[in-house]
Amino acid sequence: MYVQSLEKFNDERGFLVPLDFSKIPFNPKRLFLVSDVPKGEVRGDHAHHKTKQFLICLRGEIEVVLYDGKKETSTILHPMEGIYVPHLIWDSQVFKTGDDLLLVLASTKYDINDYISSKEEFNILRNRMSK
Repeated sequence: MYVQSLEKFNDERGFLVPLDFSKIPFNPKRLFLVSDVPKGEVRGDHAHHKTKQFLICLRGEIEVVLYDGKKETSTILHPMEGIYVPHLIWDSQVFKTGDDLLLVLASTKYDINDYISSKEEFNILRNRMSK
């Protein structure tokens, strides 16, 4: 997991922020936006068996909480910052301003069976893996 500031070019016409997919540790298969989340609300709050994600804050301030089964980390993303979330990591996003916009790049197509929605199930799975 790592936080990455995205490259920005600025002049009197505004900002241009290119996203070079070769700098992301997977080949994106889909993307989606998360918006209009009320201030303080939590999204995500699950893990994936296979899917890796790269989360990019486009607007606002988004706290990303990651948990590997033993250790929890919290990172605040500001506009044009992103964070890589490997598979089998529990992740939650706290939308801090009420005007936040999150872009998510995912390594797989949508599959409901890839989701781990129970933190208890996630902890059992991670404990089995560490033995």
